[in-house]
Amino acid sequence: MAVPSPAHAQAIDRTKKAAQAVLDQSGTEHCLRGKLTNALLGLSASCAGAEAGSPLCEFAERVVVTTGWSVTFMETTARQLLALAAVPPSSPTQP
Repeated sequence: MAVPSPAHAQAIDRTKKAAQAVLDQSGTEHCLRGKLTNALLGLSASCAGAEAGSPLCEFAERVVVTTGWSVTFMETTARQLLALAAVPPSSPTQP
């Protein structure tokens, strides 16, 4: 039996907090890398569970498989995550 993925909204919130921690440099590089990685893994799992194809989900899924994260990469990623998380999800058009 598979463990259910975290709620999508919670995963987005966790990712935004991790991204902000990276930008605020509130921890060691190792700690921030782990925090961002875990948040992105949770977001990716929630996206798969919700079958969300949003730009935020697509970005998270690309980044989470990248190796060798430098501080610059983490900061750039954090900025992009926050920008994508700020975009409201598109709603289906009504006939």
